[in-house]
Amino acid sequence: MNNEQLAAIIARVADNTATDEDISVYNAWCNSLQEQDLELNDLSDIEAQTLRNIQKQTGQVRRFVIIRRIAAAAVITGILAGSLYLYRYTNRSAVRPTPAATIAINNNISSGKNTATLTLANGKKIVLADSQDGKLTEQAGSEVTKTADGALEYHPVATGTVAPQYNKLSTARGEQYQITLPDGTKVWLNASTTLTFPTSFANMAARKVEVTGEAYFEVVADPAHPFIVNASKQEIKVLGTHFNINNYLDEPFAKTTLLQGAVKINNEKTLTPGQQAISSKDGSLRIATVSTEAAIAWKNGYFEFNDENIYEIMRKIARWYNVEVIYEGDIPMNEMEGTISRYENVSKVLNTIQKAGLLKFRIEQKKIYVNKY
Repeated sequence: MNNEQLAAIIARVADNTATDEDISVYNAWCNSLQEQDLELNDLSDIEAQTLRNIQKQTGQVRRFVIIRRIAAAAVITGILAGSLYLYRYTNRSAVRPTPAATIAINNNISSGKNTATLTLANGKKIVLADSQDGKLTEQAGSEVTKTADGALEYHPVATGTVAPQYNKLSTARGEQYQITLPDGTKVWLNASTTLTFPTSFANMAARKVEVTGEAYFEVVADPAHPFIVNASKQEIKVLGTHFNINNYLDEPFAKTTLLQGAVKINNEKTLTPGQQAISSKDGSLRIATVSTEAAIAWKNGYFEFNDENIYEIMRKIARWYNVEVIYEGDIPMNEMEGTISRYENVSKVLNTIQKAGLLKFRIEQKKIYVNKY
């Protein structure tokens, strides 16, 4: 392939007109740069300018930027199924990875699954993985069904004026699920998450729900009835918008990231798309500009680690793979970046991290041991 052909493919990728074949060629080219460990002065003019453009757009000068773009294309097209390298850095400068041995595995651990438990107002529990598709029950104001693609839906039914009942949808460690609420709002639940919601929003001045854990919302607009999400450290008020809430009790901060529309946090701050509200345990609130792609990576099927140390990374892995993490000895606190599929066995994820040359892992039963490399 000559430079003119490469330039044409890169242009089509950039303006979202690329074919599957174009993306496959583009990914292969990016992979070749990664595998050969080439620098700007090793590349043709077109290749070097493409790399500079990527770096300029992100404000970063890290080879990981290329890796992240490969991952994004893989999620959209399904072309790449493998995991990607993680890179470590110190003082925000890239460090080339050190080769590491493959993890010795006694018991591999598969990724999480699509299921949850629905707890009705009367206390009855329905394990959705064990439930047949179709109508599950009818409650005050709604018919509850499980769809063929494994989601839960609440459909309003005419029952006159009745008080709504409150249900809970809960995912355990190693689970995720999706629900459509009675007003049509869609919610995706990450692992270890509980959503509490009414069976009907009829005759309610505001549509109020409560969440612990992590959830992504696509709220149906209804200006007369604002949608309010109560989290432990935040109250999020919206009319119609897309946003992600990370509200795990074992995390130091509660974070709400806005993708579309506008939300008000604690009746204090209004977010615009690309902003994140960060609440600390002392009640303070600050606003930051962040990568929305990273915030909802879990929903799109991959881990994306941005400036995170191993403790932050392993909390995500522990929830999704339902494992216990045990740290042995002095653990490096270097921050790392990388993108890895959530649907790989845990050994592949850990081997990817291990290639950064900072840490080594071993798996025994449902425990992951972390040591300095």
